[in-house]
Amino acid sequence: MIISIDAEKAFDKIQHPFMIKTLHKIGIEGKYLNIIKTIYDKPSLNLIINGEKLKPFALRSGTRQGCPLSSLLFNILLEVLASAIRQEKEIKGIQIGNEEVKLSLFADDMMLYIENPKDSTKKLLEQSTNTVNLLATKSTYKNPLHSYILTMKSQKKKYKKLFLLQLQQNE
Repeated sequence: MIISIDAEKAFDKIQHPFMIKTLHKIGIEGKYLNIIKTIYDKPSLNLIINGEKLKPFALRSGTRQGCPLSSLLFNILLEVLASAIRQEKEIKGIQIGNEEVKLSLFADDMMLYIENPKDSTKKLLEQSTNTVNLLATKSTYKNPLHSYILTMKSQKKKYKKLFLLQLQQNE
């Protein structure tokens, strides 16, 4: 089974303290970490509506739009979820040659390759929910309008219902 998952407003939901902690944990330190801390330390937004400047308000999440670092920072944080899925023995991927492949990533989209959905789906959702809770909010990787399931056999409807039901239960 192949499950395509689209992150809903993923770049907007990155929590700044978690981002800094994760970057430090993977070994980004010193000058580079300080630059990122400076960019994301107490960011605020100023709005001008009909020529009137409103009071600035604090931004507590999200990567900066248009910043060349934003996609790199997001990819680093997404790798936390990807690594957790790759390391989970109860989630069985598909075999390609000598290698087991469980997922592929592109921007904020994730493709999961599951050998036995009945056994792996619950653990996958558990792992995803736990990691996504760390990354941002529960809804980040639960956009059913942009997520798809493709099965290799005739059980498409059965697994799609199972997966979507479990998504709803975890919200």
